[in-house]
Amino acid sequence: MNPETKICQNCKKDFTIEPDDFSFYEKIRVPAPTWCPECRSIRRMVHRNERNLYRRTCDVTGKKIISIYRDDCPYTICDKDYYFSNDFDPFKYGVTYNSNAKFFEQFYEFAKKVPLASLFVRNSENCEYNQDMGGASNCYLCSRTHNSKNMLYTYRGNHSSDCTDCFQAIENSEFLYESVNVSACSNSQFIHFCEKCSDSSFLYNCVGCVDCFMCTDMRNKQCYYKNEQYSRTDYKKIIDSYQLSTQEGQQKALKEFEDLLKKFPRRNLTITRSNNVTGDMIFDSKDSHDVFSVKGLQNCAYIWDSSRFSDSMDTYSGMSTELTYEATATTGHSSNCHFCVRVYDGSRDCEYSWFLQNCSNCFGCVGLKDTEYCIFNIKYSKEDYDNLLSKIKSKMREDKEYGEFFPLYISPFPYNDTVAHEYFPQNEQYAKERGMKWGNFEEKNYKVTMPANSLPNDIKDVPDSITGEVISCEHNGDCEHGCTKAFKIIPDELSFYRRRNLPLPKQCPNCRHYRRLAYRNSTQLRDVKCMCEGNNLSNGIYQNTVTHEHGDSSCGKNIKTTIDKDSDYVIYCEECYKKEVY
Repeated sequence: MNPETKICQNCKKDFTIEPDDFSFYEKIRVPAPTWCPECRSIRRMVHRNERNLYRRTCDVTGKKIISIYRDDCPYTICDKDYYFSNDFDPFKYGVTYNSNAKFFEQFYEFAKKVPLASLFVRNSENCEYNQDMGGASNCYLCSRTHNSKNMLYTYRGNHSSDCTDCFQAIENSEFLYESVNVSACSNSQFIHFCEKCSDSSFLYNCVGCVDCFMCTDMRNKQCYYKNEQYSRTDYKKIIDSYQLSTQEGQQKALKEFEDLLKKFPRRNLTITRSNNVTGDMIFDSKDSHDVFSVKGLQNCAYIWDSSRFSDSMDTYSGMSTELTYEATATTGHSSNCHFCVRVYDGSRDCEYSWFLQNCSNCFGCVGLKDTEYCIFNIKYSKEDYDNLLSKIKSKMREDKEYGEFFPLYISPFPYNDTVAHEYFPQNEQYAKERGMKWGNFEEKNYKVTMPANSLPNDIKDVPDSITGEVISCEHNGDCEHGCTKAFKIIPDELSFYRRRNLPLPKQCPNCRHYRRLAYRNSTQLRDVKCMCEGNNLSNGIYQNTVTHEHGDSSCGKNIKTTIDKDSDYVIYCEECYKKEVY
């Protein structure tokens, strides 16, 4: 079978379906997609509000709750404690399939009546202001954070503790601040894409480093400053000279760090311990293409932000599943689930369903647990289920619905509340023209009591009373980051800053989150040439430290990268990069 070029029925751009893709579609018995990979990703991501929280009323109990769903959400929203209790009976909302109506229209009307959990927080303690949490304790404004404790303002912090303002795959780490994509690190701040580092600050792509400051691409070093070694005494003097407990000292160091990163070569892609893969930020994977921020994948394609998937395509978020297609948040050894939102705990053979726990052979269902052979939350015998399902799929094929993920209008969230907006920022007009909702900024009834520019410069001068202040964000809403315009310092946060000798932030948590997003490369692969110039200055900036195979001449190898074309980075191919780093 040869590759086939199609026109995306959404954006009208060409896209290619590879022979292996066709084989997968045949294996799971679904038609080939009509939307391109990017449009398919957006369509899934609009079902994920991972960070925006709202106060609202539970539609079932009348209780005041915190929720990822706005008050004007057309769906029925209930307190998470009610949802996960024995009082919740999803079968009472079951409806009979209507063969004269289109499936998606029926699903939309049906799903609006079944209560959805205000937050997805399970087996956690003191985690009321978080989303997508499990096995956690004492966390605040975190998301996708599991088996962790004492975490603040952190996205994807797993098996970790005492981290604040961290982002993306923080694993097995402790006492970190403003760090991105790190593993097994401790007692550090402003470290990015690092592993097994401790007692360090302002590092990029370092491994096994201790007491290092303002360094990039170091391996197993100690007492290094700007990639040069110093005695412990001189190293400490350098650190002290920055006065990192002050706003001025921290901002000075940040600026120097950003300038430093432009002086050293950047690897075109991060692909580690992996074979026969394409994409970026790929670890321990094989035989997968167009995958990004993934770990432990095998025979997969078009998967983002997931781990331990096999024989799967087109998913965002999830772990430990197989034969998954067009889904988001499938976890817990689920298998053969297609066109689903959050099916988990061993669910299998399910399609077009939301929030299924340990279910099998369910189609068009919402909120079911430990059951099988259900359609629109009505239970059938196996024979009746199979017969009705055959009729439904036949009708969906006639209506050109089967094989497509849920339409954009079915998402419970405004576009700008979803993770789609973080990856693909758009405006209100774009969203509404495509049938999606758009959320306006909710004015709060607080009064700012302290401007950001009035905060004490040094953490040593911050009084305990700061936790009672309402502080204006220095962006004041003049950004595209969902700025809340004001924020507070909670007691645990103040204790963290004091313990780590860090100045107070001047931006609200949303703006700080978007600042960290800037360290993430895009998911668009583009063609470039390796910029290594041999023994000459590369891009007029970097001088190689060792001789490469191509000697004095330039490398010029054709490579792919996700680094933005407008960046100032010197981009090296894998071979030239390793020559300089290892």
